[in-house]
Amino acid sequence: MHGKSDASKIERMTNLGKTLSFLLAGALVIVPAFSQSEEDLTKAMKTVGKTMGELRKANEAKDEAALKAGGAVLVEQFTIAAKFWASHKMADATEMNGKTLAAAKALADGSGTMAGVGSTCKGCHDQYREKLADGSYKLKMSH
Repeated sequence: MHGKSDASKIERMTNLGKTLSFLLAGALVIVPAFSQSEEDLTKAMKTVGKTMGELRKANEAKDEAALKAGGAVLVEQFTIAAKFWASHKMADATEMNGKTLAAAKALADGSGTMAGVGSTCKGCHDQYREKLADGSYKLKMSH
């Protein structure tokens, strides 16, 4: 009877070890997919800037297909930005980004406007972007 109990304990420990290994492996896959670097954010924002220029032209031409396509690009880019802000625990930036992401989704599905998408740009840029002497920008992580 004593041997059976030991075998049972060993089996439970083995199962626990397998479970912990599985969870750790999952965490290693999830964390890199969730965390974003400053470089990722900068790349996303440069794509946003280019796309916003294209969207202004599409808006002037009343090209609904181009507006929807541009909205879809913005959804991708603001999803990347959302991961960055969340991984850095920047609640106010996460909130601003969330509003912009919702507006981009509305633009992508044809129910939104350019004004909705651009409504949070300035506030976020004023708070988190610093213009350098050479005309380039640097991310401000604190305000």
